[in-house]
Amino acid sequence: MLKKIILSFIVAFSFVLSTFADEMSDVQTFFNNFVNASNTYSTSLPNYYVPNAKIVRVVHKPDGTTKAVVIPFDRYLQELKKGAVVAKTVGYKNRYINQKIVKIGNDYKLSAIRIPRNDKTGLEAYFIITKTSSGYKIKEESMGTNVQKFLNAK
Repeated sequence: MLKKIILSFIVAFSFVLSTFADEMSDVQTFFNNFVNASNTYSTSLPNYYVPNAKIVRVVHKPDGTTKAVVIPFDRYLQELKKGAVVAKTVGYKNRYINQKIVKIGNDYKLSAIRIPRNDKTGLEAYFIITKTSSGYKIKEESMGTNVQKFLNAK
Protein backbone atom coordinates (compact mmCIF):
# COMPACT_ATOMS: atom_id res chain seq x y z
CA MET A 1 0.00 0.00 0.00
CA LEU A 2 2.77 2.43 0.92
CA LYS A 3 4.59 1.56 -2.30
CA LYS A 4 1.48 2.48 -4.32
CA ILE A 5 1.19 5.84 -2.55
CA ILE A 6 4.88 6.62 -3.09
CA LEU A 7 4.70 5.49 -6.73
CA SER A 8 1.59 7.62 -7.29
CA PHE A 9 3.34 10.62 -5.75
CA ILE A 10 6.42 10.10 -7.95
CA VAL A 11 4.28 9.83 -11.10
CA ALA A 12 2.29 12.97 -10.20
CA PHE A 13 5.46 14.89 -9.32
CA SER A 14 7.09 13.84 -12.61
CA PHE A 15 4.04 15.07 -14.53
CA VAL A 16 4.19 18.45 -12.76
CA LEU A 17 7.92 18.78 -13.48
CA SER A 18 7.38 17.86 -17.12
CA THR A 19 4.61 20.45 -17.50
CA PHE A 20 6.76 23.08 -15.80
CA ALA A 21 9.71 22.27 -18.09
CA ASP A 22 7.43 22.57 -21.15
CA GLU A 23 6.19 25.97 -19.96
CA MET A 24 9.77 27.18 -19.35
CA SER A 25 10.68 26.04 -22.85
CA ASP A 26 7.66 27.89 -24.26
CA VAL A 27 8.64 31.07 -22.39
CA GLN A 28 12.21 30.79 -23.69
CA THR A 29 10.95 30.30 -27.26
CA PHE A 30 8.66 33.32 -26.88
CA PHE A 31 11.56 35.43 -25.62
CA ASN A 32 13.86 34.29 -28.43
CA ASN A 33 11.16 35.27 -30.95
CA PHE A 34 10.76 38.64 -29.20
CA VAL A 35 14.51 39.32 -29.40
CA ASN A 36 14.51 38.40 -33.08
CA ALA A 37 11.54 40.69 -33.73
CA SER A 38 13.30 43.49 -31.82
CA ASN A 39 16.58 43.07 -33.65
CA THR A 40 14.88 42.99 -37.06
CA TYR A 41 12.65 45.98 -36.24
CA SER A 42 9.53 43.97 -36.94
CA THR A 43 6.26 45.86 -37.08
CA SER A 44 4.80 42.97 -35.03
CA LEU A 45 6.81 44.04 -31.95
CA PRO A 46 3.82 45.64 -30.14
CA ASN A 47 2.06 42.24 -30.31
CA TYR A 48 4.62 40.85 -27.86
CA TYR A 49 3.19 43.04 -25.07
CA VAL A 50 -0.05 43.15 -23.12
CA PRO A 51 -1.96 46.41 -23.57
CA ASN A 52 -0.48 49.07 -21.29
CA ALA A 53 2.57 46.99 -20.35
CA LYS A 54 4.82 48.56 -17.73
CA ILE A 55 8.05 49.82 -19.33
CA VAL A 56 10.88 50.79 -16.97
CA ARG A 57 14.26 52.25 -17.84
CA VAL A 58 16.79 52.21 -15.02
CA VAL A 59 19.10 55.10 -15.90
CA HIS A 60 22.71 54.77 -14.76
CA LYS A 61 23.80 58.33 -14.03
CA PRO A 62 27.39 59.56 -14.42
CA ASP A 63 27.71 59.90 -10.62
CA GLY A 64 27.13 56.14 -10.24
CA THR A 65 23.55 56.34 -8.96
CA THR A 66 20.51 55.02 -10.77
CA LYS A 67 16.98 56.24 -11.25
CA ALA A 68 14.05 54.13 -12.46
CA VAL A 69 11.82 55.89 -14.97
CA VAL A 70 8.44 54.46 -16.03
CA ILE A 71 7.65 55.17 -19.68
CA PRO A 72 3.95 55.26 -20.63
CA PHE A 73 3.28 52.34 -22.96
CA ASP A 74 1.71 54.42 -25.74
CA ARG A 75 4.75 56.72 -25.74
CA TYR A 76 7.05 53.69 -25.77
CA LEU A 77 5.31 52.34 -28.88
CA GLN A 78 5.58 55.74 -30.60
CA GLU A 79 9.30 55.94 -29.82
CA LEU A 80 9.85 52.37 -31.02
CA LYS A 81 8.33 53.28 -34.35
CA LYS A 82 10.30 56.54 -34.66
CA GLY A 83 13.59 55.01 -33.56
CA ALA A 84 13.38 51.93 -35.80
CA VAL A 85 14.65 53.74 -38.90
CA VAL A 86 17.78 55.09 -37.20
CA ALA A 87 18.38 51.86 -35.29
CA LYS A 88 18.12 49.82 -38.46
CA THR A 89 20.48 52.18 -40.28
CA VAL A 90 23.21 51.85 -37.62
CA GLY A 91 22.57 48.14 -37.06
CA TYR A 92 21.53 48.51 -33.42
CA LYS A 93 20.82 45.16 -31.79
CA ASN A 94 20.62 43.78 -28.27
CA ARG A 95 22.00 40.48 -27.05
CA TYR A 96 20.86 38.88 -23.80
CA ILE A 97 23.27 36.69 -21.86
CA ASN A 98 23.06 34.84 -18.54
CA GLN A 99 19.33 34.34 -18.99
CA LYS A 100 17.43 32.89 -16.06
CA ILE A 101 13.71 32.12 -15.92
CA VAL A 102 11.80 31.75 -12.66
CA LYS A 103 8.10 31.21 -12.13
CA ILE A 104 6.41 33.88 -10.01
CA GLY A 105 2.80 32.99 -9.32
CA ASN A 106 1.20 32.56 -12.75
CA ASP A 107 3.90 34.60 -14.49
CA TYR A 108 7.54 34.10 -15.43
CA LYS A 109 10.44 36.45 -14.81
CA LEU A 110 13.21 36.26 -17.35
CA SER A 111 16.31 38.05 -16.07
CA ALA A 112 19.38 38.65 -18.21
CA ILE A 113 22.28 40.92 -18.93
CA ARG A 114 21.41 43.05 -21.97
CA ILE A 115 24.33 43.87 -24.18
CA PRO A 116 23.46 46.76 -26.48
CA ARG A 117 25.25 47.19 -29.81
CA ASN A 118 28.63 48.61 -28.73
CA ASP A 119 28.52 47.92 -25.00
CA LYS A 120 31.26 45.77 -23.48
CA THR A 121 29.84 44.91 -20.06
CA GLY A 122 26.07 44.89 -20.40
CA LEU A 123 23.25 46.11 -18.19
CA GLU A 124 20.64 44.29 -16.14
CA ALA A 125 17.26 43.60 -17.69
CA TYR A 126 14.18 41.61 -16.80
CA PHE A 127 10.86 40.78 -18.39
CA ILE A 128 7.70 39.62 -16.63
CA ILE A 129 5.99 37.29 -19.08
CA THR A 130 2.42 36.13 -18.66
CA LYS A 131 0.29 33.61 -20.51
CA THR A 132 -2.80 35.11 -22.13
CA SER A 133 -5.56 33.68 -24.30
CA SER A 134 -3.49 34.73 -27.32
CA GLY A 135 -0.18 33.28 -26.07
CA TYR A 136 2.66 34.63 -23.97
CA LYS A 137 3.03 38.39 -23.62
CA ILE A 138 5.35 40.79 -21.81
CA LYS A 139 3.55 42.65 -19.06
CA GLU A 140 6.61 44.36 -17.59
CA GLU A 141 9.98 45.20 -19.08
CA SER A 142 12.87 46.74 -17.18
CA MET A 143 16.22 47.58 -18.73
CA GLY A 144 19.27 49.38 -17.47
CA THR A 145 20.50 52.17 -19.71
CA ASN A 146 23.16 54.83 -19.84
CA VAL A 147 20.94 57.08 -21.99
CA GLN A 148 20.39 60.18 -19.88
CA LYS A 149 17.48 61.58 -21.92
CA PHE A 150 15.15 59.15 -20.11
CA LEU A 151 15.61 61.34 -17.00
CA ASN A 152 13.61 64.03 -18.79
CA ALA A 153 10.72 61.67 -19.60
CA LYS A 154 7.33 63.17 -18.97
